[in-house]
Amino acid sequence: MKSVYLRYFFLGIGVTLFFTACNPEFNTVGIDLIATDQFETTTQTYPVYFSQEKVEDVVATGLPVMQLGKLERPNFGRLTASISTQLTLSGGSIFGLYTQEEEDNGNEDNVRVIAEDEQVTEVFLEIPFLTNQNDNDNDGVIDAFDVDDENIESDSDGDGIFDYLETRNSTNPLAADSDGDGILEPDDDDNSGYDPENNVYEIDSIFGNTSAQFDLKISELTYQLNGLDPNNNFETVTEYYSARDFHDEGFVGEVLYNAPYTFNFEELRFNYEEDDIDTPDVDETTLVETRKSPRLRVPLDPSFFQERLIDLEGEDEISNNENFRQQIKGLNIRLENLSEDLFLYLNMAQANIEINYTFNRYNDNGTPDDETDFSVDREARTYNLSVRGIQVNHFSTETSLQPQDSSKIYLSGNLGDKAILRLFDEEDQSVVVDDIRGSNWLINEANLIFYIDPDYVANWTPEDRIAERIYLYNHETNLPLSDYYTDDTTGSDPRETKIIHGGILEYQDGVPYRYKFRITDHVSGIIRRDSTSTAYENVPIGMVVTYDINAISNKSGRVEGSTETIEYPLGALLNPLGTVLIGPQPAQDQLDKRLELEIIYTDFSN
Repeated sequence: MKSVYLRYFFLGIGVTLFFTACNPEFNTVGIDLIATDQFETTTQTYPVYFSQEKVEDVVATGLPVMQLGKLERPNFGRLTASISTQLTLSGGSIFGLYTQEEEDNGNEDNVRVIAEDEQVTEVFLEIPFLTNQNDNDNDGVIDAFDVDDENIESDSDGDGIFDYLETRNSTNPLAADSDGDGILEPDDDDNSGYDPENNVYEIDSIFGNTSAQFDLKISELTYQLNGLDPNNNFETVTEYYSARDFHDEGFVGEVLYNAPYTFNFEELRFNYEEDDIDTPDVDETTLVETRKSPRLRVPLDPSFFQERLIDLEGEDEISNNENFRQQIKGLNIRLENLSEDLFLYLNMAQANIEINYTFNRYNDNGTPDDETDFSVDREARTYNLSVRGIQVNHFSTETSLQPQDSSKIYLSGNLGDKAILRLFDEEDQSVVVDDIRGSNWLINEANLIFYIDPDYVANWTPEDRIAERIYLYNHETNLPLSDYYTDDTTGSDPRETKIIHGGILEYQDGVPYRYKFRITDHVSGIIRRDSTSTAYENVPIGMVVTYDINAISNKSGRVEGSTETIEYPLGALLNPLGTVLIGPQPAQDQLDKRLELEIIYTDFSN
């Protein structure tokens, strides 16, 4: 599956920044404001130094999406992910029509109050996939299936009718025969068999072979997840780190599902269960009542929820969520016995457990005054549990085996490899900076260009996995560089955001080639700051792969070989992919692509 968030396309852009002289800070460079077209621009390169760290553990709660599965990453080892989550009552603790107390004691004034005998018939865990329905040209066809998503007059099914006209006329813009009766558009004058309300989705952020065989295992979680830390007198929030695996530690109880599972990436449609006798001309059982986006829909053991929930109606055990979570502490979700790699992102924020049950209901058969003419019927109803509360993503990954030298830079997301860059001179940065500061330069542009190691993309195909974007940040404050904030480019998805600052994967001849960052404001600030200012210090720059350039918050973590806590960008934790870059001291045949700081300036000395 292609990924919108993780698969950024190279945007062919030609953007030139012009700095007008209205900013008085530029006078600190020591020049007067004169036309620059009388002077030539010059390019100078400066060394960049780096070190590497491997993040081996991170706080993995409160994530916007959850990861599940197994992924073999070239050069970085296998990544596995599983999920533990609490459940939350969403509809009170009354099942059927009346409270358990009313059922037990009856009601002299209401003959309809009877013992309801609620029985669970089926239970489903539903977890939506991340999906995309972006329609750039608003023609009714999402971009993933639109033959030209920038042209409203595109004809995706080639039947001679524009997509937007088919959408307007309630025919299928993705099928030349909308109702499948063998008569093609535009010759078919009756397409009543096609339902225009059917939705089409692009499934997002699934890696590997979606046809792979695997077992989906869902177990009762027996570990008590606490919002406040009992080890600190409940005064601080509990931090659950990713390296812990409650399943492997034995904190699982009843197995609620453990069987081979097959994905369904189509919209789920549920018809009405009963025909309405008041509409004899329409059979409602042939009509769609409910539509749901593509998702995991997993049957769970009904007896577990009968015993732990429905049978406890009216009891203190389920009177509130705190008590309820003593009965059902949560679920553990994992993939096992995978025949091939399969790694997916799930929308846990929209997950729920659908509990279908039946109960007795008093039926007066249309004669409410005749208490002898009644029946007791079984009625169906649904109770939903929210899959919310504390959620922990468990990760494990093999230790990186990369050599620690200056020839290559290794970056990988999730529990992965990050880099720390230092500009100019490793030993005494001030010597180079003071030399530039003393020159009459106007810095027009400053760039960091990271070329991809050709060995890493040898024999590369579009199905191969590589990080589509990397992210730079101030390694001391853990905030983005100033160029991030001054770049206001944005779009409907992250690929179109911060494109001047950059970090987007570029291709050459269809092969991943390089990532380029423009850090003009950052470098200019270093040069023009005075000796007493702390702003624009030449700080170390952190570098990681990212899932979304907008995900600039951080999670606490630890790096290999240290007990100190660091701040790790959320965008890196949410990206399982990696990349290998040419470093500042590569092999002889790669010297022209070594990592350097490139400064393009105008010299006003002459």
